[in-house]
Formats: sequence, structure tokens, C-alpha cells
Amino acid sequence: MAGSGQAMPMNNSDGQAPGHVANSGPGENPPKGQTTAKEGETADTKVNVDDAVVAKAPTGEEVDFKKISVDEALKVLKVNVEGLTSAQAKDRLAEYGPNKLPESTRNPILVYLGYMWNPLSWAMEVAAIIAIALLDYADFCLIVALLFLNATISYVEESNADKAIKALTAALAPKAKALRDGKVDTIDAQYLVPGDIVVVRLGEIVPADIKLMGESGEDDHPLQASSGLSQTAVDQAALTGESLPVKKYTNDVCFSGSTIKQGEKHAIVYATGANTFFGRAAALIGSTNNVANLQKIMTKIGACCLITIGVWMVIELAVQFGHYRHACAGGENGCPTLTNMLVIIVGGIPIAMPTVLNVTLALGAFKLAKEGAIVARMSAVEEMAGMDILCSDKTGTLTLNKLTVEQASVNPFGNYSREEVIKYAALSAQRNSEEAIDLVLAESYEHKDTLWDEYECPKFIPFNPVDKYTIAIIRDKKSGEMMRIMKGAPQIVIKKARNASEITELGTQKITEYASRGFRALGVAKGSADGPINGVQWEAVGLLPLYDPPRHDTGETIRRCIQKGLLVKMITGDQALIGRETAKQLGMGTNIFNTEVLLKAKEGKGLPEGFAHVEDLVERADGFAEVFPEHKFMIVEMLQKAHHMVGMTGDGVNDAPALKKADVGIAVDGATDAARGAADIVLTKPGLSTIVEAIIGARKIFQRMTTYSKYTVAMTFRICFTFGLLTVIYNWYFPTLLIVLLAVFNDGAMIALSKDRVVSSPTPNSWNLRAIFISGIVYGLYLTLSSWTLFFAASKTEFFRDRCHMFTLNTRTRHVTTFCNQMIPELGYTAGANICSVPGYATQPHCVRAGGPDTTNGPITILDQCIAEQYYVRNSILRSLIYSHVSISGQAMVFVVRTMSWSLIARAGLWTYIAFFLAQIASTAIAAFGFNGYDYPDKPHNNSFDSCQFCRYAYKTTPGGYPKFFSRKVPQARTENMYIDSTIGCTYYVIVAWIWAIIWYYGLDPIKWALAYALDEEGMRTGKRGAIDRTQAPKQNEEAQGMNHMGAVSRHNPLGRVSLTQPSPQQLERASMVRVGGQQQGGGQGLNRRSAGRA
Repeated sequence: MAGSGQAMPMNNSDGQAPGHVANSGPGENPPKGQTTAKEGETADTKVNVDDAVVAKAPTGEEVDFKKISVDEALKVLKVNVEGLTSAQAKDRLAEYGPNKLPESTRNPILVYLGYMWNPLSWAMEVAAIIAIALLDYADFCLIVALLFLNATISYVEESNADKAIKALTAALAPKAKALRDGKVDTIDAQYLVPGDIVVVRLGEIVPADIKLMGESGEDDHPLQASSGLSQTAVDQAALTGESLPVKKYTNDVCFSGSTIKQGEKHAIVYATGANTFFGRAAALIGSTNNVANLQKIMTKIGACCLITIGVWMVIELAVQFGHYRHACAGGENGCPTLTNMLVIIVGGIPIAMPTVLNVTLALGAFKLAKEGAIVARMSAVEEMAGMDILCSDKTGTLTLNKLTVEQASVNPFGNYSREEVIKYAALSAQRNSEEAIDLVLAESYEHKDTLWDEYECPKFIPFNPVDKYTIAIIRDKKSGEMMRIMKGAPQIVIKKARNASEITELGTQKITEYASRGFRALGVAKGSADGPINGVQWEAVGLLPLYDPPRHDTGETIRRCIQKGLLVKMITGDQALIGRETAKQLGMGTNIFNTEVLLKAKEGKGLPEGFAHVEDLVERADGFAEVFPEHKFMIVEMLQKAHHMVGMTGDGVNDAPALKKADVGIAVDGATDAARGAADIVLTKPGLSTIVEAIIGARKIFQRMTTYSKYTVAMTFRICFTFGLLTVIYNWYFPTLLIVLLAVFNDGAMIALSKDRVVSSPTPNSWNLRAIFISGIVYGLYLTLSSWTLFFAASKTEFFRDRCHMFTLNTRTRHVTTFCNQMIPELGYTAGANICSVPGYATQPHCVRAGGPDTTNGPITILDQCIAEQYYVRNSILRSLIYSHVSISGQAMVFVVRTMSWSLIARAGLWTYIAFFLAQIASTAIAAFGFNGYDYPDKPHNNSFDSCQFCRYAYKTTPGGYPKFFSRKVPQARTENMYIDSTIGCTYYVIVAWIWAIIWYYGLDPIKWALAYALDEEGMRTGKRGAIDRTQAPKQNEEAQGMNHMGAVSRHNPLGRVSLTQPSPQQLERASMVRVGGQQQGGGQGLNRRSAGRA
């Protein structure tokens, strides 16, 4: 960019800081106000910041503030050098709005209700409607309570995640110094408006898009810069990708969110809020509507459960209305068919699935936060577990984000030593400067603490883009000797040396050697302080290599990634040579390509040898260099099309599109607010190791979710098949309330899985839905068989009476009739007598009402009533038996599906055991003490009988024993009274349920292993671990509409700007400070690691 008549320094096309360092050769600055695209790359593939300086003037016209002078800008914005008045500022604030990014607001009530608007919730809502239609208030209240519990947990956890991100975000500078009413006031930055004149100083964040004002007339201006400097250094790497602070002069523009690194200036605000460069980039964050992979998976699992439920509902309706001719009237117990269907609906729906998964994710996210990874989107935890490729920034993530001097490779000229080269370089650095190169040179000298005790710098000539060097005039305090020391682009330094002819060849070789090793070169020369600068006889002192070293733990972290089946691709803005050198030190593959190669391959203009197509290139490459933000977007897109789960790290505003596009966007430590807003995971600790720890944690969370998914599918099939078949074949009734309690106790206990003891998978996780569904069906049918054999043994045989001397629950007509024919004479009655002749029944409503009992098929006899009561009592005890067994065997199955080893020796988490025993204690208590049965007989030990005359189910086996009843409802012969809710407790049969469940439990592990072998889970059959059926990465919006007056967002235009007609300067990664040697690894190894990891 350039202002009127004055050029602003830019990075050159080689990616070097102009005039400071060089890579493979000399770089030329572009003409003023222009930049050049790399050869072979078209202009429209570049991110261009020029459009960001186009803003609307108060007149309504669009003005390019980069191209006009300050005086013209003042006229356009209708303001003078004295600034705005308070009244003008108030009017403009009303017109333009506050200087902050627009906040998306949602009605919290609608958000809350939205968690009840999904297929699983719909099924629960249908169940609630059926329950209230049947006047089943207890079931209705429990179902509705579960609905609200699911919604509340989801809402609270999502709100907590939002609060965590908002706590990290500081979108704009909170305060600004503005000229209002002729004096400087400190105001909230959100109240800045176009036309405000502001002060920006060292260390401050630029509060809006501004245009720097010139020196002319500064002496009498109220905002005169106290520093007296005519230039300002601005760090805008987070916005434009430029690696080093950029010098800004009069008429240049600075973007909101940049940081002032040097100097003090006054400036005029031309754009605020969403109209700034920062605001336009941030607008993209909300424009892509990602559908979470976890949401897709849960939808499929829920759909499977709902289809199963639907099939059984149709079967039950047909059989009960068609075969059993059930009546169906409104009110309590008026429609047994609907009541039986309610059992299938409530029991089959994974009612607690949203709650369990949300709690599992929330607790896992809380633990990840303590590891330094804040989860912005809960479902990203699942996607991180399945991530098999991580595209990582080099700078700050793989490296320390500080330049360092490779002292062993310093090249002195002539008789100078390496120590002298480093010393003169330290003297050439400007004191108290924030320049990265000045800082590293000052720190590299061994005696830096005493250096300035011996020398002083009375004058310093800063860098300018024309000369490409700096000059420090140094005086030796002891001798008084003066000298000039120059540092800058090595070609310039060598060219100015008096012995240039002698050292040019050696210098060029060294520059090339440095470049091949990924180093940047800096030249240092010494000259006399006498005479004019143009007449100085410079003597080249030497060349210093500067480089960006890896973090001390990165090499080990990369090895851990490889062991975990995660391929790390380096994505860097630096040159390929620098990327390859860093990759060697880290033990990564060095098959790193320039994006020029990628673009040519994508356009069909040629592929490197050995690659079949462009997707093959992207998959097999170990990384890409000279990458722009839109290239990151494109790389992620290609990897997703190849069905990879892709993670992308980033820290700048321009990284937001790629972070949003990736399955897992990771904002690294120190990232901008725009990057944090686009990311799914926000790191609060530096380096790649934090990401690896987060991945390990995510895989553990995934294991827990998989365990619950297998459990819930199996339980759906088990409930539907068990109670569906019992209803269809035997016309048997099971109380809905017991099913609801079963869901509350067992599914509620599954929340403990969120803290279960698990081992992270050695390879990326993926949802193998085929295995989950097949396993669920097999487990469900096996458990159905166990319940069916227990039901048959108890209700259709004399097994427990003969083997255990227990009261029989046999409900076969012949057996019950025989029992009653034996019992009635012993009580002194005749089986064929009218029931109303028995004193205990003569006063009952059905005997005293007009017309007496139904006599269509003859009078109701004592035998009829005895049979009805025996059916009722035996079925009531049978319900407690089946309820207890279904509860125990169902929840115990979780210990089997949580591990591939033998479940009895694979220790689960403490809370998993506690939850199991608490749930089963509650279920056992209900089964042992009964639930909603009869009252005790009024006079159990004499011949005076009441309505429970024939309920002495313990007759002959336990003399004097009676069941414990809690209801006065009376079973009546020839009625549907067998559907009245009742569970009569029997401790002996509860013990039977436990023993039966334990015996059948031993068959689950062999079934699990057989299934794992057949389905090749975890490489059981082939020995290959990894994804069998990887779900395709979520489809992202190919094109999302940006804000008003902006173009469509795409990989070629990720910020949604209207024009992309000019290229922008090549971006550099910021450089860094400690060297760590790493194991070298040849190119192309990334493919082998990926294949091994996924195999």
C-alpha cells in the first residue's frame, strides 16, 4: 500500500522482511502502491487487503481511503484537524452504529425449546400425549420431566461454552484517545465514529480502521507526536499475514486489531465496527452453517430406534385390535392397546441419550479446559477424536515464534571472528526497539549485559524500503572512537563493501547455503563515522543466519502423533526450503510443496512425478509452503472430499475461513478474536503438545459415547422385542410406569459413563454404525431370549415350584383352574356357586348394582373369580420378576460393551460401579416390596373374607402368608382387569432374577468377541486397526453469503470482498528462538504414516 507520494514498506516476493533479511536471493520491492503475484499464480487467488480501505463517506459514496490524501480524507469525512464535536459524534454514532462487531442474539426461550424439537423428543412428546389421554398422570409427569431435563442440560452446557468463549474475546481495543471538542479525551472504543481523530501509541491496539495524518502543521497541532518519529511500526500479521511489523508513514492506513509496535501518531477514523477489515473477516465466522458430525450420528441412531419402535407399534395395533379384539375407550385403563404401545414407545426410545451425551461431552470439555483446550462447540470433541489429519501452522505451534541466530553457522569475512560478527550485529540493533530482528541480535551477544556500558549510540538511521539497511553510529566510551555499523539485506551489504569483488562469490554461496537450510541471511558491515555517509568505505564483517527453531517438545509430540495414527501436515507461509529444514529437525516428512505446485495441479497444468491427481498430492504431501489463507481453505476442502476428518490450526483473522471450514478448527494460544470466534477449540497453552493431549482426551470421550451408543441400541431392541412379543403372543401387560422408572434408573446411571475408566484408541476413532447396529440387534435378541426363557420357565412351567419349592407363577388355564378347584373346597365353598353368595363379595358394587353381575354367559361363579384373582396375582409377581431381570441384565451389559477384553477383569470407573449398584438397589426394592397392588385382607386368619378372598397365592407353601397390596382395585372375572397396574413384590423371585441375569451375563463376552471377529472391530480378524466405515466429513457450505455490500464467500474470496483484482504481498510466518535438533526423515513418509495409522 502507498499513500500519496510515499511508499509503505512491504514484504517482497521472496517472503523476506525488506532490507533486513534474504532467503535464496536478492528481493526487489514492488513499485510504490503495488505488489506482485508469484510467478505462475494468478492474481485472483490472492487475498487482497486493498478492498478493506474502501468505505462509505457521509455522503453515501464509496471512497478508497488508501488512494486519497489526508486533506481529501478530512473533506470526505466532513471534519477538520480539531476533530468532531460531541454533538457531531452523537449524530454519527446514531448513523453508523457502535464501533463493535454485531452480536447475534437469539431468544433464550426459543433456544431452550429448540432442544425439544428433534425426532427423539417428538417420540417422547407422543408418549406424553398418550399418557395424558389415558389419565396416566404419573407416567405423563415423568416423561415431561425427562424432556425438560434433557433440554435444560443441553441449554446450560451450550451456554457455558458460549460464556467461556466470550470471556476469551476482546474484539476491539476497549479504550481510545479521541479529539473531541478540541481536546483529547479517553473514551470507550465502541463510541468511535468515522471522522474521529485519534491518537495511537506504542503497545496499543488500533481501535478502528484509520488513516495516518502527516507531519505538515504538526508543530501547532494539539495531537503532536511526542516521540518525534516520522514513522510508525505496526504489527498486522494477525490480519494480513505479514510476518514482521510494517513501517507506516503519512497517508498510510492501519487496520482495526493491529498493534502499534513503534512510534506515536494521530490519525483519522474512516471505518468502524462491521465495516472494518477486521469486521468483514469476522462476518465470515457466522456465515458457514456446519452440521455437526455427532448430530448426524445421533440422528441415525435415533432413526434406527424410532423405526424399530414404529414397526412394533404397527404389529401391536394389528394384533391387539384384530386378534385380541381389545376395546379402546378414553380414561384410566380404558385402552390397554395404547397402554401397551406406550411401553414400547417409552422403553424403546433412548430417552436419556441427549442428556447422557451432553453430560459426557460437558465433563470431557471441562477436563480438556484444564489441559489448556477450551471447547467452543461441544460436538467438536467427537470430531477431534476422529481427526486423522492435522494441518498445523509452523510458527508458534511447531516453533517458538521468536527469531534466533544460528551461531555455529555465522560466516565472518576477512580476519573477523564469529564472536566479532555477533558483537557488531548487536551494536547495530536499535536499543529499546520492538523490532524482532533488533531484539534477537541484542540477545544473541554473550556479553549483552555490559555491551552498552562500553558503547553508546548517539544516532540511529532506521530502515527504509529504498536503501534496505539500517545504520547505527556507535561511540566507544573509553577511547571516544566513532564508527558506523550497517545491517541489512546481505546483497546490499556486500555490494557496498570496498572488498566486494573478493567476497561476492563466497557471500552468494553462503546466502544460497543458508536458504537451502531454511535460514534467512543478514549482512553486517563496519565503516568510519567521519565524512558523509555516501563516502563511507564499508568493510563487510560477516553474515548471520536467522531461523525459526522448533519448540523443545515438538519433536516428541510429532512422534506421539504418528503413534496415535494422526498425520501432521505443516502449513506455512514461509518458503518451502524453510519448511523442509524445520520438518527435518522435527522428524517430519520433507515432501513439502509450494502452493504454486498445488494450484497448477488443481488447474490441470501438471502434477509432480509420482502423483495420480491433485487429491493424491494433497493427501500424500507432508505440507505446503507459501500458503495464503484461501489456500488453507482449499487444502481443507480437498482433504474432506477424500473423506478425512481434518483439523486446522490458525491464529489470524485471515485464518477464520479455514478454521470454519475444517472439521475441527483450532485457534492456537494468542490467536485473534476472529480466529477464536471461528474455531471449535481454543488453546490457552502454546505448542502442539496441547493439541495432542486434547486429542487423547477426545478419544477417551469418544470411547464413552460409543459405549453408550451400543448400550442404547441394544436396549431399544431388547425392550421392543421382549415386551412386543409378550404382548403379541401372550396378550401380556406390563405397566408403563415401570418402564419409565427403568429408563430413569438405568439411563440415568449411564451418566456415570462420562467418568468411566477408558484407554484412548491408538488410531483415530470413527463411528462404525454398521457394527453398532448389528451388535445392538444381537445383544438385544440375546437379552430378549434370556428374559423369554425366564418368563416361560416362571409362567408356563412348574420349574421354580419343583426345583426351588416356590409358589408357582404358572398362568396356564389348566393349571390355574386346578389350583382354584383344590383351594375353594378347602375354604368351605363350592366352585360352581355364584360369587355374590360369598359374604366378602356380596357387598361389592358389581353384586349390589341393578341387574347384578354380567350373566350373558351364565352367572359369575366362585371359580371364575378365583381364576381372575390368581391370574392377576401371578401376573403381578411375574411383572416384578421380569422388571428386575430386565433392569439388572440390561444395565450389566454396559460392562461388556465398554471394553474388548473380558469384562470381569477390565476394571471400570468407580462411578460406573456406584451408579450400577444404586440403580439396581432401587429396582430391586421395587421388585421386592411391590408397586401398586392390593390391600391386605381385612381378616386373614379366619373364615370372614373380603375382596381378596382368592389372593392367597402362598397357599400350601407358606401357610398364613399373604401378599402385600397397596391398591383397593378389585380384579373382576370377565373383564379387562388384568391390565390394572400392579407389581406384587416377592423377594424369592427377585433373587431368581439376579441369579438368572448373572448366568446369562457370562454369554455376552463370547458373543462380543464373535461379533468383533465377524465385523473386524479393532482389527480382531485382519489385525488392522482403524476406521472401517468412516463417516464422510460434514458438508460445508461451498459458498456462503457475507455481509451487505460484500461478495460471496469462497476459497478464492474467503473474506467476501467485492474485488479481487490485485494480488497481495506474500505472507511470512513469524519467526522464533531456541534450536532443537531433530531426527531427519525423508520426503513422502507422510503417506506411510497415514496408511499405517489408518490401516
